[in-house]
Amino acid sequence: TPSTVATLRKVSRALAYGRAPILLQGPTCAGKTTLVEYFAARLGVTCSRVNNHEHTDVAEYVGRYAPLPDGSIGWLDGALAGALRRGEWLLLDELNLAPPDVLEALNRLLDDNRELRVAETGEIIRPRPGFALFATQNPAGVCAASGASYGGRKPLSRAFRDRFVEIHVSEPPPTELEAIIVRVGGVASS
Repeated sequence: TPSTVATLRKVSRALAYGRAPILLQGPTCAGKTTLVEYFAARLGVTCSRVNNHEHTDVAEYVGRYAPLPDGSIGWLDGALAGALRRGEWLLLDELNLAPPDVLEALNRLLDDNRELRVAETGEIIRPRPGFALFATQNPAGVCAASGASYGGRKPLSRAFRDRFVEIHVSEPPPTELEAIIVRVGGVASS
């Protein structure tokens, strides 16, 4: 649809810039997550996803010591550490639902250092070429356009958000929504 193409162009420009992570903000069902997954598929890039919630812990991002297949105990990378090492994309869905300590763990990666320090091992992980970080969020509070309430979402600090290229994703207008339903759902336009 025309609005999706416009958003894809914005994301393309942000990706071409290459250094800053991308934060997609908009209402539920505006296509934020799907847009990133579509882009990754079109480019043939592996994209992992973390669904944040109030119980997400730093280990889910960074990693933890755990039993290995051979019965020993060893380090297992979390989603962020693994994506950094492999040069893949990572999508942090619903970022403003993550607890403060999880957001704090991202700070060093998001600033000029562009590295992740693993406190448990002392290792510093720098992103391999190809790594890209995306995040999505619904607005904190009540959505002005729809009146929907997004419970549990906290506003991210201005300093934290300034580390991202922030792109607003709007709900598709009714005519585009109708076209999507016809195309994807196989429903007659009548």
